[in-house]
Amino acid sequence: LFAIDELMGSKEMMNALFAMDELMGSNEINIKLAAMTPAFLLAWSVRYVIRKLYYAVLKLGKSTEETYSSFRHIILDIERLLVMRDNPPLTIPPLPTGINNHMRLDSENRSSTQGERFTENVLSSDDLGMLMLLVHECRVILWQDKRRFTRSELRNVSEDLAELAGERGAVCIRQQLRIIARMCRTYSFLKVISSGIPFSVDA
Repeated sequence: LFAIDELMGSKEMMNALFAMDELMGSNEINIKLAAMTPAFLLAWSVRYVIRKLYYAVLKLGKSTEETYSSFRHIILDIERLLVMRDNPPLTIPPLPTGINNHMRLDSENRSSTQGERFTENVLSSDDLGMLMLLVHECRVILWQDKRRFTRSELRNVSEDLAELAGERGAVCIRQQLRIIARMCRTYSFLKVISSGIPFSVDA
C-alpha cells in the first residue's frame, strides 16, 4: 500500500512537471521578445544619435525631412507671391477738390481699369524675376538631393516647375496658383504629414 501511494505521488509530480514544461514552452517566445526589447531600443537610440551627428554636426548633407521641409518653404513663398498679385485692388488716389476734377478722375479711372484688365493677372517683370529665382531654388534641391525623390517625382516636378515659370507657354497668375494646388495635392512630400519634423513658418 505504501508503495502504491508513493507511485501515485511520483505520477502526480511528473504530471505537474510536464505541465510546467508546457507552460514554459508557450511563454518562451514572450520571454525572448522581452529580452530583445532593450537591444532594439539601444540600436534605435544609437542610429538616431548617429543621424543627428551626421546631418547636424558634420554638415555633410540634409536629411529627407529637412529636404522636404526646404522644398515646402519655397513653394509657400511662391504661393504667397502669386496670391498677393492675383487681381489686387486698385490704389485709390485722394479725391481732388471740385466736381469737374472729380468727374474727370472717375472717367480716367474707368478707362485705366479697362486697360489693366488685360495685365492685372500676369506677373510684372520684377515679380517674374522673383518667381524664376524661387523656381531655380526648387530645381537646385531636386538636383542636389535627387536621391530623396523617385524618378517619377523628379520628372513630374520638373515639368510642373517649367509650367509654373512659363517655359511651356504663357500662363496667368490663376493658372500658376492652380499648378501650385495640383503639386500640393499630388506629391506626398509637399504634405506636412509626410515629414517627421513639424512644419513651422519662421516670422
